[in-house]
Amino acid sequence: METRRLVVIARDNLTEVLAAVAAAVKVDWQPKQEALSGTLCTIGEGNFNRVILPVAVAAGGGQAVREAVVAHAGSVVAYALKPARVIRPRLFVFDTDSTFINQEVIDEIAAFAGFKKEVAEITEMAMRGELDFNSALAERVLLLKGVSAEVLPEIKRNRLSLTHGAAELVSDLRQREAFTYLLSGGFSFFTSAFRRDLKLTGDYANELEIVDGRLTGKTLGAIVNRQRKAELLHQLAAEHGVTTAETVAVGDGANDIDMAVQSGLGIAFCAKPALVNAVDAAIFERDLRFVAELAFA
Repeated sequence: METRRLVVIARDNLTEVLAAVAAAVKVDWQPKQEALSGTLCTIGEGNFNRVILPVAVAAGGGQAVREAVVAHAGSVVAYALKPARVIRPRLFVFDTDSTFINQEVIDEIAAFAGFKKEVAEITEMAMRGELDFNSALAERVLLLKGVSAEVLPEIKRNRLSLTHGAAELVSDLRQREAFTYLLSGGFSFFTSAFRRDLKLTGDYANELEIVDGRLTGKTLGAIVNRQRKAELLHQLAAEHGVTTAETVAVGDGANDIDMAVQSGLGIAFCAKPALVNAVDAAIFERDLRFVAELAFA
């Protein structure tokens, strides 16, 4: 058995949720009844109950806790099953599309080529882990051939929006002197723009090939797929003198699994089941400020 810390943030009384977790991992919560009311944490204009309790987890117990919490996702806003030792995170990496922003950029570009429906369907399957990411990306980018590069700033300006709480989270992490990166299977034109806007530490993404002012339907350089994201996580940690235990990775799809699993704390953000079932932390509400509530708990 391994003792870990369970962090649960919920809108409602936590007793029912924790009772379900206790049953799942066969723990008697009675000695800790005084803690079940939790502490109040305020995110924006919302008030939430947060509880941090020790839990003894056997091999495979993380899955049991996850299933118990996910079954109460209607009231649970976020949860994390963390190491018993408190670790202060110093490096945060974020997926971009559908995580740091609300849209899938490639779908928005495809709208200008008249292929949004077709591209969106491929994107959804890739996010669920049903398609090879590299092949799916190549297939979608090819459909963008001939689109004017002049639409890219228009898309950034008029079609993309930061996920609620993104700016506040980055500001908070900057004050805590943490490093922040976007690691995206999307495109560098957009990640670099968001990096400049919010003053993140850096960004890595795919580069669209542009010739004579139009997209060629190809990308340049190595693809930022799930393996590359994990490699970048370790590379950035080494560059900044950060241990893996001090890293946090936030994403929403199958392309984020490797970096999330290999980080100190992998958080599934309003994510597909493929990622939710791979990690021991999740946020079920589209507000990135909950990342800090889990990471620094």
